[in-house]
Amino acid sequence: MTAQQIATILPYILVSMFLLAVMLFILALQQLRRGRKGAYWRLRRRAGQRGGRLLLAAVGLLILTLGLAFYSGLAAIAFKGIDSVLGRNNSAFAGVFVPTLTPTRDETPTPTASPTLTLTTTQVPTVTSRPATEVPHTATFTESPTETPTITFTPTVTETPSITPPPSATFAVMLRLTPPSSARPASDNAHINLIAADDEVTSNATPLESQSVFAPGIKRIYLFMNFQDMENGVAWTRILFRDDVPIQGQAYLWSMGSEGSGYFFFGNDAGYDTGRYEVRIYLRDEVVSQFPFSISE
Repeated sequence: MTAQQIATILPYILVSMFLLAVMLFILALQQLRRGRKGAYWRLRRRAGQRGGRLLLAAVGLLILTLGLAFYSGLAAIAFKGIDSVLGRNNSAFAGVFVPTLTPTRDETPTPTASPTLTLTTTQVPTVTSRPATEVPHTATFTESPTETPTITFTPTVTETPSITPPPSATFAVMLRLTPPSSARPASDNAHINLIAADDEVTSNATPLESQSVFAPGIKRIYLFMNFQDMENGVAWTRILFRDDVPIQGQAYLWSMGSEGSGYFFFGNDAGYDTGRYEVRIYLRDEVVSQFPFSISE
């Protein structure tokens, strides 16, 4: 059971506990009176014992009821309850936050060439003469190595880092706009109309004072709406834009019945920055209502 459901039935539980404590107290008084005025001593003793136990039970139950009521009141004030536990509307929804995307570093090797020097040996003939006494003169060849440099190129690989950006997230994936598989399309007559925005909600689930300009750093913005010809299980989407760029949003299954009124909110724990904002409601993949406002000094 969720906290919202507990908050809804808590007043009925407290009233039932209080009525039970009153009934036990009345029964205790009857038994105590019988313990004083009964015809027989044994009957008076038993009635007195039962009256004492009933009185203790009634007092304990009354203290427990008052404690629960006091605790629930403090909790409603601490969390703003959305205003109070007894006035909380079942149509309230939690805000959503957009995940951030960080680029990844992808290093791909690119080959570069660097020259290296190698030596090869070639043979060059030289002439030597014999003494004059020998005839005829003949020439002989001896081998002497000479070094001739030649340049050859051997490729070496060095890694050059390059950053490739990740594929950009689609509009639907980034804002989690894909409805559950059990969703069904809305009828042609279904309609949702945004009528007001405020930073507070009354106990009647209405805006305290509709506003179009909010102060910087505001952490919650409530949107109020009317709806008609809706059906439970229909897919609908709400998106918050800042300067025409979507920053928050999510798809839901409708669960508020055919017609009536309600509200939801967008939240940011760090507070919203200044800018032009607009909330848009989508049915059948088209905008059916929008509400502009701004945050400025």
